Amino acid sequence: MPETTIEEKKKREDLKAKRDLLFERYVKRPMDTHLALEIKVLDDQLAEEAKPSTAKYRSGFRGRLK
Repeated sequence: MPETTIEEKKKREDLKAKRDLLFERYVKRPMDTHLALEIKVLDDQLAEEAKPSTAKYRSGFRGRLK
């Protein structure tokens, strides 16, 4: 079952909040490279959330391709 727009937005907001907290900690202690790695993972998740799913994207073009 696909997530609703509200759930998707909430998930993105949660990921952004986690990322921002980690970034604040990383700025204070840049030698903690594990924080940078965690930030990278969250950035990747945010980017993935921002992409339209393949199923949603294709469904809009099915009628036009026939």
